[in-house]
Amino acid sequence: MFSRQWNVLTLAVLLAASGARAQSSSIVDIDALYAAAKSEGPIEWYSVILAEEAALPLARAFEAKYPGVTINHRRGNTMLNARKIIDEAKSGAPRGDIFDGSTTVTVLMEAGLVDAYSPPAAAAIPEKYRDPQGRWTSVLLEFLAPAYNADLVAPTEVPKTRDDLLDPKWRGKMAWSATPGFTGGAGFVANTLMDMGRDAGMAWLARLKQQDIMPRNGDGHSVIEDLSAGKFPLALQIFNHHTFLERSKGNPVQWIRMEPVLGFSNNMGVVKGGPHPAGARLFVNFVVSPEGQAIIRDGRHIPASSAVEALEPSLKTGFRVNYVSPVVAAEKMAGWQAAYDSLFKN
Repeated sequence: MFSRQWNVLTLAVLLAASGARAQSSSIVDIDALYAAAKSEGPIEWYSVILAEEAALPLARAFEAKYPGVTINHRRGNTMLNARKIIDEAKSGAPRGDIFDGSTTVTVLMEAGLVDAYSPPAAAAIPEKYRDPQGRWTSVLLEFLAPAYNADLVAPTEVPKTRDDLLDPKWRGKMAWSATPGFTGGAGFVANTLMDMGRDAGMAWLARLKQQDIMPRNGDGHSVIEDLSAGKFPLALQIFNHHTFLERSKGNPVQWIRMEPVLGFSNNMGVVKGGPHPAGARLFVNFVVSPEGQAIIRDGRHIPASSAVEALEPSLKTGFRVNYVSPVVAAEKMAGWQAAYDSLFKN
């Protein structure tokens, strides 16, 4: 089934001796990676991807495609995973081979713990969702926008533009998460400032403050659960695909294509110095391939590949997006969060 023309021992020694340096990214022959991966042992994947919906189906499909290679999915949040990888490196006993997350890569790049790898199967991932130096490749997309409860808001009353949110009738009837980050009010602030510019954006946000936005504890998912329950008619910052999930449960929620939509991505990369460099590259290539992206789609996420559509295509295309790459997020998120805090946390 797979070519045996490569000297497996030589390849394995090369990968180990290189310490998974960037030169190993030049090895693009998948049969060769598979042959080397079988001799390395189980791959360790530090991930934020939900297990049952997508991560475990990806792992099972990968192991079926490449018998003899196994992968362990270790789920944690972005910062927890980054800290584990850094601590392991400092201890001299690295365990993790692969990471994913929205900003995990920026923390690891600062620590010098990301290996360059441009997977061959990533050709269908749009360029803006790939790092030119191969340090990360987007595996799924996330778009944040307002949403409404259709039992509480008539179709003719749905706000269509940013200025519509300033209508006095919405005062005290809109909510967002107070949790720091893109999924809360700070993400709404970021999108506004990116679109309008600093001065005009801050002036507009000062007007929005008069609408008495309700801060909610918890993340964006808890906000849409409350929206579904009818606790308020409008939510200002939710994942658009969460409305798809809620409607599948019979809940009356719709997202609003209020352009521009804020976009970011879950990005996957290879840990520098990880103990299983061939297996890591083999798995990343699988996840970004159309086969892996279809599994992400079937897990009701939005695949990054242009070759694989979302289960509901309108969740992915047909609207203008302010995409925040992990590098831009690292540079600007603190300022956006500070802007939110100065306006809405007093």
